[in-house]
Parts: sequence; structure tokens; C-alpha cells
Amino acid sequence: MLEQLLQRWQMLTPRERHVLAMGAALLAVALIWLVLFEPAWNARRRLQAELPAMRVQLAEVEQLARDARLLGAAPVAGDAPQAVKAQLEQSIEAAGLKPGLAQFTLTGHLFELRFKSVPHAMWLAWLEAAARETRLRVIAASITRETGVGVISARLALELPRREGR
Repeated sequence: MLEQLLQRWQMLTPRERHVLAMGAALLAVALIWLVLFEPAWNARRRLQAELPAMRVQLAEVEQLARDARLLGAAPVAGDAPQAVKAQLEQSIEAAGLKPGLAQFTLTGHLFELRFKSVPHAMWLAWLEAAARETRLRVIAASITRETGVGVISARLALELPRREGR
């Protein structure tokens, strides 16, 4: 069969051989384009269009995972108030607010704290982190500006979350 094709090729004129060679080259280029380049090109364009939405979804999933980790580590409703009190004391120590803590009492599920002459920014950062980590609710807060720049005295009442069905 191959010999027959070679004989027919030899019988063609140089011009016919040239036309057939060009047609074969054009067919090869078209096949290469259709099989290799076009699908990759279309997939790349589709991915470029989808990538921003996928990045937004990834950021949302990462935020949800962080929230889930925080909620998993935080005490749940019904945790012992003494354990939450110890956790609050540790967070006050870690925030550097221990010297300004004037009072810390626990009555049932209510925590009362008084701070004297503490930096407002540090106190606010501690309060936000403590409320998030312990799930305590701020019931009452009273803040008084002191004489120094950014220095406050604060009275704070926090409550443990209540169990559902109560």
C-alpha cells in the first residue's frame, strides 16, 4: 500500500506535489489548532473570567474556617463561670491591662470589671477580643476620660450566653 502511494507521488508533477504538500501542511496546522491550542485558549479565557469570583469564594471560606476555629475554642453556653473568669483574667494579663484592673467580680453569670487609668486603644482591643473569644455579651459599659491623652477609666458588665430553651 505504501509503495502504491509512493508510485502515485512520483507520477505527480512538481506543481501537484507542491499543492498537496501545502494542503497537508494546512490540514496539520488546522488539526494542531483544533486539538491542542483552541481548547487550552478557551479554558484559559474561561478561567480568567471565573478567577475573581473563585478568589472571593476562597476568602469567604477562609473567614468561615477562622470563625469556626474560634467558635470551637470558645466556651459554649453552660460553661463554668469560674473557667470563663480565669480565661478573662488571662486575657487581661496578656493585653497588659492587669495593673489598671481595679475590680473583678463574678455574680452568677454576670462579670463586673472596673479599670482605672488604662490606655483606651488597648482596653478597646482587649474588650473586642475577649467578647469574641468568650462569647460574653456586654450588658453595660461606662467610660470616663482621664487627664492623660488616650487614658480612660471604665466600668464594664459582661454576661455569659444563656442556653437555648431557658
